[in-house]
Amino acid sequence: MLKKYLYFPLSAGVFGALVTILYSFAYESAWKIEGEQLESLREAIPVWHLILAPTLACFVAAAGYFTLKNYLPKSGPFLFYFFFSSVSIFTSFAIFTVYGLHEEVQYIVAGYSMPMHFFPFLSWVTFKSLFFQD
Repeated sequence: MLKKYLYFPLSAGVFGALVTILYSFAYESAWKIEGEQLESLREAIPVWHLILAPTLACFVAAAGYFTLKNYLPKSGPFLFYFFFSSVSIFTSFAIFTVYGLHEEVQYIVAGYSMPMHFFPFLSWVTFKSLFFQD
């Protein structure tokens, strides 16, 4: 049983990280971000953040979900989904606080990073149904 609670957020987090990395490479390729622009972007948003953030988010989400579900069996899941989606939305606006980017990159960085904030939520919800049927 403990394996189930460990494998679920790990697999969701790894999937979210994989999607995040693939999205970043696709976006960089589509907008032809290279050279100084890519260095500026990597300095603001390092690759290891793109790997670590979704994984940690899924572990924190799993702990929060099962805690809320244990203490509030009826309203806990709704509160969790509401909170997790709200956090994803509000953190996506944090990109507007990143300064010091290369001039050409600062105009496209919102499209680069905003969708990434939703990948942990989407992968968590997707993998939850694989491990835990409600």
